[in-house]
Amino acid sequence: MLGFRAVGGSGDYTNVSGVLKGLTIGQDEPDSTEIEAEFFDAPFDIVYDGNPVTFNFELANYDLSELPALFGGTYDAGTDTYEGAANAYTTEYEWKLEFQRGNSALVLYKGLTVGTIKKDEDGALNYSVTITALNYNDGTDDHMYKIVGGSTVTFTAVISPSGNPKTKGYYETDGTSYRLTWDTSVVDGKTYYTKN
Repeated sequence: MLGFRAVGGSGDYTNVSGVLKGLTIGQDEPDSTEIEAEFFDAPFDIVYDGNPVTFNFELANYDLSELPALFGGTYDAGTDTYEGAANAYTTEYEWKLEFQRGNSALVLYKGLTVGTIKKDEDGALNYSVTITALNYNDGTDDHMYKIVGGSTVTFTAVISPSGNPKTKGYYETDGTSYRLTWDTSVVDGKTYYTKN
């Protein structure tokens, strides 16, 4: 199941009702730049830049009413007609791809979405879709993606936290998900959690 919501949003995802034909998930190797030094034969240092995660697929058997949110344009429910966007149109959403086995899901915090109309070999009219992960900053850190584990995890509030929450492995929540805290001292009024 593939769903989307506003970048940085909370709550439920809007699921895409179509079929994801030929779904691939990929990430190219990091790019490297060698920094030369005047008196060395070998590079003085190498800087690596990561490449984004991408989802590529053909969206088939979709509902026309879902297309404007993803690809622009308008939908007329009275005539069940989709009028495509007049210009190239991109959207940015948080995307969640759920799996049937193994890990539960892969989430792109901010995915640039592009779709182009395509007729497949069976004669159906599909959309060729590419979703490219972009860096998302939540005000504290940069994020690109997260993998959600397959086991059920519970979190319990810490009663009277003390010491260094980061080194103790405490978690914090934004109301929808939990992450390890970066706090090095207890913040008054903040609730910390342990993972069970």
